[in-house]
Amino acid sequence: MEISKNEIEKIAFLARLDLNEVEKEKYQIQLANILNFVDSLKELDVSNSEVLGLANDFENQLREDEVVDCDQEEREIAIGQSAEREAGQIKVKRVL
Repeated sequence: MEISKNEIEKIAFLARLDLNEVEKEKYQIQLANILNFVDSLKELDVSNSEVLGLANDFENQLREDEVVDCDQEEREIAIGQSAEREAGQIKVKRVL
């Protein structure tokens, strides 16, 4: 598969690569080789092949949520050791 220098420049722009002319030619050849290899895989006969397994052919093993009350004294110690508290709870930074 032939790849133009213009396409290489677009790919380099999207990948935030600053390529010189030598690197552009090198990447043009390498990317063409990769795409030619992928095209050659399309020619393989896989009609008699078995599926060996899927990457995600497992199920989540869930457990029931269980509320465990702790001793009031332990709770007060833990809250007392926290850097910030609010309404009787430990205040932490938002995690997104």
